[in-house]
Amino acid sequence: MAIFFILCLLTVASVIADMAGGAIGKLLVGLIVLVVASLKAMYVMMYFMHLKFEGAWKWVLLAPTVILALAVPAALAPDIAFKYYDPQNPQQKAFREQQALEKAAHADAHPAAAAPAAEAPAAEKH
Repeated sequence: MAIFFILCLLTVASVIADMAGGAIGKLLVGLIVLVVASLKAMYVMMYFMHLKFEGAWKWVLLAPTVILALAVPAALAPDIAFKYYDPQNPQQKAFREQQALEKAAHADAHPAAAAPAAEAPAAEKH
């Protein structure tokens, strides 16, 4: 029953942090909620999954998982960081071409939008 009350208190702490979000900042709220969620997950794993009562072998199973969880983002980071936001990538080139076509189509469809800017100096002469 103590775990239930601890989980309830952690939930209340998470809700209070979320409600006070404007006063303390989004980054701090995110950090608080993440820490509270991690604590709740730890309590659930330790007690309801009976990991607290297991031997030290659970760490042997956990170590490769942590290594792989850290290795996957590290292995993918160069592809994401150095290729996706490259100005020469096809997605951005196609996006810029589409924007140029839409801008040209808008100028063709609405010539009056460009005309007042050209006629403005003439109106000042009167």
